[in-house]
Amino acid sequence: MIGLSSSFLGSGSSDSYTFIFWHHFFISFLDTKSTGMRNYLIGALLFLVAACKKETNSVILSGPVGINDHRGVGASAAELLADQTYTSLTVEIQFGPGMQLQEQSVVNLRTFLEQRLNKPAGITVQSKQVASIGKATASLSDITDFTDKNRTVYTDGNKITVYVYVTDASFDKGNVVGIAYRNTSVCLFGKTIQANSGGINQASRVKVESGVLLHEIGHILGLVNNGTGMVTSHEDADNRAHCTSTNCLMYYTIETTGLMNMLNNNIPQLDANCINDLRANGGK
Repeated sequence: MIGLSSSFLGSGSSDSYTFIFWHHFFISFLDTKSTGMRNYLIGALLFLVAACKKETNSVILSGPVGINDHRGVGASAAELLADQTYTSLTVEIQFGPGMQLQEQSVVNLRTFLEQRLNKPAGITVQSKQVASIGKATASLSDITDFTDKNRTVYTDGNKITVYVYVTDASFDKGNVVGIAYRNTSVCLFGKTIQANSGGINQASRVKVESGVLLHEIGHILGLVNNGTGMVTSHEDADNRAHCTSTNCLMYYTIETTGLMNMLNNNIPQLDANCINDLRANGGK
């Protein structure tokens, strides 16, 4: 799992200058005996208040992604699992040319979400093709830039959203087949998955797609010990945010070649410890 924490440009230094300005402005106002001058200063004050309000809004909502979908991995775990804040979920799947998920992989995703999330108003999954990322190998920065330019569904009102991007590039960090990189965003490296599944003596494409996708979804649900606390200690000390059980969906090799090395086509499941953690954080 690779996490990306994002920060917005604050206005710390400008606030100090603003405070000094308001301080002198107020003193000048009190010392002014002329009614005309006071009216002028009042007008200037109202103008500056409006201008500062506009500037603050633009900073908070900077860029195409609002703060709700621009946090670190695991930050929305409870919001995804429980129904106190958001009662519905929409999953937006975007895939590069030739990278569309197998139909059964999408069914497996929906089933997993319905089994683990409390969303009484329903879960919607939508899918569409997007343009190629335009590179044979993509970095984390490339993935986040592509997300900001192409994602169209964001968390709002009573609806929380998840973005799944299946890219037609390989990752620049070796044999990685999937990453979770924001609180509601995951990426599958479709080209790598297809090259290592579905052939002779290879695991099925559905197994690899589903296993990787559900593993990364597990990360944005806060597993393991990364936004969702542990009921019983089971985090792999050598591979943070992963389970110690080699048979669990959240075992660390799922993100690389672990699924491809398994001879059967059974998709790994969450173990009892991971399920107990999700339930304790508002899930099923």
